[in-house]
Amino acid sequence: MNLLVLGLNHKSAPVEVREQLAFSPSKVTEALELLRKRFPSCEAVILSTCNRVELYACSPDDSLNEEAVMDFLSAFHGTETDKFREHMYCYSGPELVRHLFHVSSSLDSMVVGESQIVSQVKEAYIAATSCEVTGKIMHQLFQQALAVAKAVHSNSRIAQGKVSISSVAVEFAEKIFQDFSDKTVFVIGAGEMAELVLKSLVEQGTRTVMVSNRSYDRAVNLAKEFGGRAVRFDDLASEIARADIVISSTAAPHYVLHPNHIKEAMLQRKGNPMFLIDIAVPRDINPEVGRLDNVYLYNIDDLQSVVSQNVDDRAKEMETCTVMVEKEVERFMHWLEEMKIGPTIANLREHFHAVGREELNRLRTKLGDVNDTQWQEVVYTMERTLNKLLHEPAKVGKQEAKNGSGHRYVETVKRLFGLHHTDRANLSISPRHDSNHKTELPSNPS
Repeated sequence: MNLLVLGLNHKSAPVEVREQLAFSPSKVTEALELLRKRFPSCEAVILSTCNRVELYACSPDDSLNEEAVMDFLSAFHGTETDKFREHMYCYSGPELVRHLFHVSSSLDSMVVGESQIVSQVKEAYIAATSCEVTGKIMHQLFQQALAVAKAVHSNSRIAQGKVSISSVAVEFAEKIFQDFSDKTVFVIGAGEMAELVLKSLVEQGTRTVMVSNRSYDRAVNLAKEFGGRAVRFDDLASEIARADIVISSTAAPHYVLHPNHIKEAMLQRKGNPMFLIDIAVPRDINPEVGRLDNVYLYNIDDLQSVVSQNVDDRAKEMETCTVMVEKEVERFMHWLEEMKIGPTIANLREHFHAVGREELNRLRTKLGDVNDTQWQEVVYTMERTLNKLLHEPAKVGKQEAKNGSGHRYVETVKRLFGLHHTDRANLSISPRHDSNHKTELPSNPS
């Protein structure tokens, strides 16, 4: 049985390489169906996100090996392997399991602890199951990966604390305003960071948006994107009083908002609080503005310090999470080793009982007149003897599986007893048509 993952991610390849191998949802389905036709006895799952493209494969032989997967990706996307080969990684065995568990738990994400990857792994698994290219191995592997992700996020602080400027800005705003639905956001400048903060605020319920920029057309476009209103830059001072939340991110070499602007605005607002986020470098808002009553001013350093602290806190949790993952890797590998010996134990049992039946048939003709009761006693004794003889090999096999030596045990038993006719279908993990398959996870070690 050959189990591997071939892929690239944000650490191994730049975006211009990743995008060459990226799969849209429809392309994932197309690729999986093509894989099923080309490798009918194999299992596969394709995970494609903005930060990674990975193909997990399992075959009863070595037909779907590293080169075969590489060639498949090359042919499917119409790109030469030389353009991405050096950026690819390939894992098998416990390294593969460890990698997937780290991925699903967001320990391998660009932002450690982010939650989106869990749903992306789940969607990849569901897509593969719908295309009938999963069986016992992939069911167990991905169901356990999702269970590990849940355990890691539930039993650690890996996901605590905001880790982006935009999310921290919203977190700060929430300390002043519990509800954003009736608040007006005023964006000054139309940079990427300001747009991200605006998007986060809109996602939190903000409905009224104003945008001002030296390029009025750019202000119009950004305002239109969020259903807001564009304000000419020259009208900035007269419009600022309408804003509950101000996000400033211009490229101006000097301050664009001064204390007198905000003093006048606060008079018109009759003391209602104003929250200002200055994420420009150099700064857009004179820091003296922060001294005014009911005015809350934060700059990029204020936000970044919180982000850095949250990232450091998550990094400290990595050791705890890694220990949890390693236990689950070991548990999966035990299950996988037991899967390897199962068919061999079954074949060994059938082999012994076939020999027993042959000898009983030979004996029956020699015994002559034996009544049914006596004969049933002979049969029972033979079966009992064979089962006793088989007990120890089965027990040793399970122990070898736990020790990671299941493959060696299988080969030894095959050679000793001539079990060269092992059915490959038993070693493959099909049937793959059951989309509602539920593999029982091994119980957690106490």
